[in-house]
Amino acid sequence: MYKITYVPTGHIFELPDDAANELKEKFPDDYKIIEKNGKKVRESRTKKTKKVNSKSIYSKVVEE
Repeated sequence: MYKITYVPTGHIFELPDDAANELKEKFPDDYKIIEKNGKKVRESRTKKTKKVNSKSIYSKVVEE
């Protein structure tokens, strides 16, 4: 069983392994895994990468 939290609301759920992994794959920014089989997990958050339109010069002109 995995204990996951829904980040936007802060609600915590305890779900089976396959269901928790499926949610994490589909919505990686909305769910955070807290525990795996009773052991605490420290999960690193990755920064979102923006898609760059190759036909636009916007990303070359504007600094982020």
